[in-house]
Amino acid sequence: MSFLDTLSDYLQQVGQSGKVSGDASLVVGIDPAFARNALIRCLERLEAQDKPTDEFGYPRDDPASLFDRWQHADAVVKFANQMARLLRGSMGNTASDKEIDALIEVAIARQIGVMDALPSRIRTMELDRLADIAKGFAFYTTLSGKIDSATYAESIRATKKLVSGSPLTAIGRVFLELKGSDAIRWLLHVEAAQSFGPSDPWRVSRETAAHLVQRRAWSFWADDESNSGFPHNWDTIRRLAALGLVRIVEGERGLRTDLEVLPIGRQLLSEISEVGVTPMSVLAESILADLTLSAANNVAVSSGKTTANIEATAVAEATVRQSRLVAHEIRNMLVPVKTALGAFYREVQTAEHPGDVVARRKEGIDRGIDSVFRFIGQLVELSQFAATPPEPFDMLVALRDAVSVIESESGRRIEQVLPAQLPPVSGHRARVVTAIANILRNATQAVATESPVIRIEAESIEGASAVRLLVEDNGPGVPEPMRRAIFDEGVSLRGGSGLGLALVREVFEKEMRGLVACEASSLGGARFVVRVPTTGTERP
Repeated sequence: MSFLDTLSDYLQQVGQSGKVSGDASLVVGIDPAFARNALIRCLERLEAQDKPTDEFGYPRDDPASLFDRWQHADAVVKFANQMARLLRGSMGNTASDKEIDALIEVAIARQIGVMDALPSRIRTMELDRLADIAKGFAFYTTLSGKIDSATYAESIRATKKLVSGSPLTAIGRVFLELKGSDAIRWLLHVEAAQSFGPSDPWRVSRETAAHLVQRRAWSFWADDESNSGFPHNWDTIRRLAALGLVRIVEGERGLRTDLEVLPIGRQLLSEISEVGVTPMSVLAESILADLTLSAANNVAVSSGKTTANIEATAVAEATVRQSRLVAHEIRNMLVPVKTALGAFYREVQTAEHPGDVVARRKEGIDRGIDSVFRFIGQLVELSQFAATPPEPFDMLVALRDAVSVIESESGRRIEQVLPAQLPPVSGHRARVVTAIANILRNATQAVATESPVIRIEAESIEGASAVRLLVEDNGPGVPEPMRRAIFDEGVSLRGGSGLGLALVREVFEKEMRGLVACEASSLGGARFVVRVPTTGTERP
C-alpha cells in the first residue's frame, strides 16, 4: 500500500473514531512478534551460508548490521504490515493468514540475500515487486525518524488535537474527497503554503519544487547527501518518493544514490513552484486562514480574554460555496453560447453568404456573453455590500493572539516588546490577526535555523492618534528595489503564492487607512513597519 493510501486510511480512521493516534503504519493485523522472529530466522540462514558475495558478485552485508537496520524503529514490522496489505490486493487476495505469513517470510529472506523462490518465476517476480514497495515504505518511515502518517497529518494541519469535537480539519476532509494525482496535488499546495523553507522536513517548499523541476536528476557518491550540492531536506525528498513523484535508488555500503524526478513529479511540482493563483491554492490559503483564526480564538479563550474572542469567519466554507455557485451559474450561461458558436462555425463553412450567418447568430452569442459579464458585475457589487462594518478592538490582544498562533505553528520564539496597553483601533479584528500572523510567518520563513531572532514591537504615537507596529528579523532581508513590490499580489521572493503580504497591505492600508512599509533592520534582516490610526480618519 502506498503512502497516499496509508494516509487516507489513517484520516478515515480519525474521522470515524474522532481520535488522533500514533504511528498509523503499525495499525495492521500482522503480529509484530512473527515479523521480528521471521527476520531472525532469515538472518540465521544467511549467516549459515557463509558466502562472501551475493549473486551479483557484491560483498554481502554482515547479518549483524542487517539485523540492526531491520530492527531499528521496527522497520521489519512496518515491512510485514505493508506486505500483508499489498499481497491482499495482489496474488494473496484469497490466501489464508498462514499463507500470507509464509509469503512475507520469503519476501524478507529475498530482501536480505537468502534467495528463496516461489513455485513459479512470475510469482517470484511479483513478490519481489511488492517487497520493493514495502521496503521503500518501511525504510522511508524509519530513515525519516518520526515521520509517519499520524505525525505528517498533524504537521500539515490535516488533524488537530482537541478536547472535544472532530480532530479532522478541512484540510483532511478535502484530501479524502480527492483521488489520485488530485489528492497529491492538494497535499503539495497545503505543504507549500505552510513551508518554512528547503530545510523543512514536513512540508515541501516552493524553492525545493523549483529546484527539482529544473535539475530533474542527481547522483550522490556518498551516504551523506548534505555535501553533494543538494540543499534540501532528505526526509521531504523521501516523502515525495513515497508519493510517487521522484524515484530514489539508494546504494548500500556507500555506493551511489540516484535521485530522479518522474514525469508526474515534474508536472505537479511545476504547479506549486510557479507563482500564481489557482482554485486549489485559493482553497488551501482560505482553509489555513480559518485554522489560524480558530487557533487565535482558542488562545484568547484559554487566556481568559473572553471579550476579545475572534468570531470564526468560515472563510474556507464561504469560498467553497461561492466557487460552486459561480461555477454553476457561469457554466449554465456559457452552454448556450458554446452551442450557438458550434452551429455558427458549421454554418459559416458551408454558407454561400457568411454574413447572413453572422447576422442570424450574433445576437444570441452576444446575449449569452453579456449575461456572464452582468453576473460577474453583480458578484463584485454584492461582495462589497456584504462586507461587515469595522468595529473598535484592542490591538494589543490581537498582537498577542497572532504571536501565540505563529509560535505554536513554527516552534520559534518571538521576542515581544509590548506596552501595558494600546489605544483601540477600528477594523476587522479577524483580518488584522491574520495580517499580523502573515508578517510573523514571513519572518519565521526567512530566518536561519541556527540563532534565529524575530522581534515584534508596538507603541502609541502622535499623541495616541496612531499605533505603530514593528516586526524585524535577522534573516537575509529584502533587496531595496523589492521593498514595495513585495506587497503586490503574486510577488514573492521565496517562490510563495504572493498573497500573504498582499493581504497585509489590503488590511492596513485600504481597510484601516494606515501605512505599511518594509525596510532594513538593525538585526541584519527585514523590518516591517505598520502605522494605523486610532481615529479611523483618512491618512494624509
